[in-house]
Amino acid sequence: MRCVVCKKEAEIKILAPFCSQCFITHYQRRVERVIKRWQLISKNERILVCVSGGKDSLSCAEVLYQLKDRFQFELAVLHLDVNFFRCANERTKKVVEKFCTERNIPFYFTSFKEYLHIEKIEKIFEISPRPRCGTCGLLKRYIFNKFARENNFAKIATGHCADDIIKFFFKNFESGYFDWTDKLKPLTPSFHPKVVARIRPLYLCLEIENYAYIKFKNIEIATCSLCSYFTRKDKWDEIFRFIDEKRPQFKLNFVRNLAEVEIKGRNQKEKELKECEICGEITDRDICALCNLKLKLTKKNN
Repeated sequence: MRCVVCKKEAEIKILAPFCSQCFITHYQRRVERVIKRWQLISKNERILVCVSGGKDSLSCAEVLYQLKDRFQFELAVLHLDVNFFRCANERTKKVVEKFCTERNIPFYFTSFKEYLHIEKIEKIFEISPRPRCGTCGLLKRYIFNKFARENNFAKIATGHCADDIIKFFFKNFESGYFDWTDKLKPLTPSFHPKVVARIRPLYLCLEIENYAYIKFKNIEIATCSLCSYFTRKDKWDEIFRFIDEKRPQFKLNFVRNLAEVEIKGRNQKEKELKECEICGEITDRDICALCNLKLKLTKKNN
């Protein structure tokens, strides 16, 4: 099997056969096209990449590092330590620090406990009515947005890829959460001075391509970055594996088209935004979801 580009011996086949160097070039050019097509980054902007230490977030950080001179933007990395439920440890931090140091990328470390000033952060998960993953997502979004704004970053970049987008779409669509569905785009623009825009440079990259990119770039990832509460048994994974066998281009075609359409619920109304009475962050309630959890925790302790 020969590389579709240079005709050397192919080292991988994902939709088409590539040698390692041609695959790296192919991958980076696709991300470059996404940035151009949806105008994800402007000249001189400061971009904060949220890195867990896994293959997706490190792929995002690496490809943006490779493209930062091309698009003339500043790049920094934020690693959020959530090891109170064994999702990360000192090894994960060392992997992220090594990655950034080798590339001279500014990096920041923080944690749920440190940033939210809650000594027993695990208690938040015990009293939250949300599933554990939902509560974790709430805390992460809160910290990422506030940290980026307070440190003058124009946009937050995450490693969400086509596999994530399509799974989020069908889960939300099945449940009727249309307001979330319409946010699954390469760019979520800022809709308030306190809300930092979010970009997804890997929007048209497959998870398996992220694995290959990391491998061919010889980048170390944190094998312990996967949350211990996460389960790989997901009905959507089984469905998409079946679709991949029949229609290998389905995922990329789907998310490419999803980026171009607007989906609204039939009775969806624009929610009035206000500042939380306690922390001042943006919410559609008098008190934001996080501060509500903090209040519940205080009452329980008293």
